[in-house]
Amino acid sequence: MQELKRNKRGLGSDELLLEAIKDYPGLSQYELIKKLKWPSGRVDGSIRRLLNENLVVIKRVERKGRLVNLVYLKDGRPSNVLEVPAKLLHTENLTWLDSAFVYALDSTTIGIAGHEMPEWNEISCFIEEIPIRKDEEKIVLQIPEKFSRFYNIERKHKVVSINGNNILVTISGDIIGEKKYPS
Repeated sequence: MQELKRNKRGLGSDELLLEAIKDYPGLSQYELIKKLKWPSGRVDGSIRRLLNENLVVIKRVERKGRLVNLVYLKDGRPSNVLEVPAKLLHTENLTWLDSAFVYALDSTTIGIAGHEMPEWNEISCFIEEIPIRKDEEKIVLQIPEKFSRFYNIERKHKVVSINGNNILVTISGDIIGEKKYPS
């Protein structure tokens, strides 16, 4: 009976952790502990079960000379596809219609706006207009190939944030490889 209770509780934890990883991909185990306000053993156990079920993957990233293990869903989505919750952007106004403007702002930052940004035009290395897909829940866009090559997106960790009604993508840390967790 005790084993059965533990399994049910574990399954519930796994579902909650999967949702957190879906909403916040690329967090470390420590960051997940802080976000969920769970004990470290609960997060660790859940990550191990999800790895064994092949639902998540851990990527090792070098950040400021330190190795950090980041947890992602194993969904097979290309690294140059971004999904942003529509509720975070003002999609009802006329700025986020069918296309977006992508700006190479500096060596670590990509700016994405629903309309042309004159101040970003002046400082960007290159600019491209891209189509977007949107529905009630999310906006999906694909970072252009030119940007993917310039920022080496396949091998880097990225953080997506919203600033006003614009998307900022910060590129940092080399992904060294995937880490296997002991079972």
